Amino acid sequence: MLQGSAIWNSAWREERARTYGIPPEQLEEHYRARTTLKVNVFPEDIAEAVLFFASPRSAKSTGNILNVDGGVVASYTR
Repeated sequence: MLQGSAIWNSAWREERARTYGIPPEQLEEHYRARTTLKVNVFPEDIAEAVLFFASPRSAKSTGNILNVDGGVVASYTR
């Protein structure tokens, strides 16, 4: 979810809803429902992941991918 973003009030929202064949006001629920965890992802969730990689806690980690997407199956690492 792009919480607080002006994108929800733009033509993008209308276009994405049309692509999925749903009313624009159902777009957030559509995105939430298609995740494995059935959750919204907020900017602070992304910030937590960035903070981990920028902190000493990740000092012994290399080449990692940390998905913060609620479990979008099409995006799973293969």
